[in-house]
Amino acid sequence: MTQTNTRDLLIDEGLKALLSGGYDGTGIGPVLKAAGVPKGSFYHFFDSKEAFAGAVLDAYAARYGRARREILEDRSHPALERLRRYFTYMSELLSREEFGGCLFGNLALASATRSPVFREKLQKSFRAWQGDLAAVLREAQGAREIADDLEPEETAAFLIDAYEGALLRAKSEGTSLPLERFAHITLTRLLAPTT
Repeated sequence: MTQTNTRDLLIDEGLKALLSGGYDGTGIGPVLKAAGVPKGSFYHFFDSKEAFAGAVLDAYAARYGRARREILEDRSHPALERLRRYFTYMSELLSREEFGGCLFGNLALASATRSPVFREKLQKSFRAWQGDLAAVLREAQGAREIADDLEPEETAAFLIDAYEGALLRAKSEGTSLPLERFAHITLTRLLAPTT
């Protein structure tokens, strides 16, 4: 196994562990066992558990950023439809993962106040997410798909806040109902097409 493959394997197993157990519930030993990697290999790549979790967060942000942009920048669909398709995709993906939640939200709840590293990475990730959503909202306004009085940046921030809250409830209740409620209220009612 190459060094790149070993590092990627550790990050993949770390993501599973962080989503299921959170930062405090994730031990390096179980991650190493699941990855089939010796302890020395871990410390070859990461100085600490915090550095490891930061690398997992970076990989998660990059992966979901690519998926987000692929859907939101697909000009073969109207802007508002792309926004709905994006949130539908994410809800279905997270449902298949049994509501492990969003790593951004999970780490923000558990660790952002204790770790300046996490706080900075999370702020950067949320800003990028908000910027991508705001761009689509501006495009929807330009096409007169949504009301002119919705401020794109604030609306994008609200969508993220509401979505993260729905994920938290979906995770705690083990049901997709909060995500369905989010989609109905925000994507069908709040962002209803203009007539």
